Amino acid sequence: MPFLLVCVLVAVTGLVSCRLAPRGEVPADPIDLRAVDWRSIEIPGTLCRSRKAIRLQEGTAIGVPSDFDGPEPNMPQDVSAATDEVFYGDITGDDRDEAALPVLCGNHGSTLAGMRAMGILVFDGAGRQLSVLGTLTSRKPRLDGPPNQLKVERMEPDGITVKDSFYLPDDINCCPSGEVMETWVHRKGRLVAR
Repeated sequence: MPFLLVCVLVAVTGLVSCRLAPRGEVPADPIDLRAVDWRSIEIPGTLCRSRKAIRLQEGTAIGVPSDFDGPEPNMPQDVSAATDEVFYGDITGDDRDEAALPVLCGNHGSTLAGMRAMGILVFDGAGRQLSVLGTLTSRKPRLDGPPNQLKVERMEPDGITVKDSFYLPDDINCCPSGEVMETWVHRKGRLVAR
C-alpha cells in the first residue's frame, strides 16, 4: 500500500510532527479533552448494567433502565458523573492527554445503601470522537454495602494509578477503612491491571 508522509507544523513552538499515512487518508484532528463538556456527554451503559448508552444532562441521568436488582427486579438507576473530578494525563504515550471520569450508579431515589456500582471511565480523544479505553472498577471484593470508592492519583505513560478505598466487615456505609493503590497499564489499545 503506498504511503504519504503527513506533516503538521506547530507554528508557536516551531515543531514539526510527521507520520506515515496510507495514501488518501486525512489525519484526524484529536479532540481536546480539556474542552469537552463532560456534563452532557454520552457514556456506555455497561457500568450501570444498562443495555443502552447513557446521555448525561448536567452530569446526571435519572431512571436509567438497568439489569441491577434493588427493592424490585431490574431497578432503574440514577447515574451521576463526578465532572468536577475529571483527571487528565497521557497513559497511551502519544503525547496527548486521556481523561478519567468517575461515575456512580445507584437505585432510583435510593440512599447510600442503594448504590450499586462505582467506576472510572477512561476516554481517549485521538480520533475525531471520544472513545472509551476502559472502565476501572475496584479489584477488592465488595461487601454488602455501597461499592468500593475509587479516586485517580496519577496518569502517566506507564499507567493510571487509582486509590481504591474498600469496605472491611465492621465499616459503616459512609466510611470504607481499607485502602490500596492499584495500577492499570495501556497495552494493545486496552487498559490491563498490573
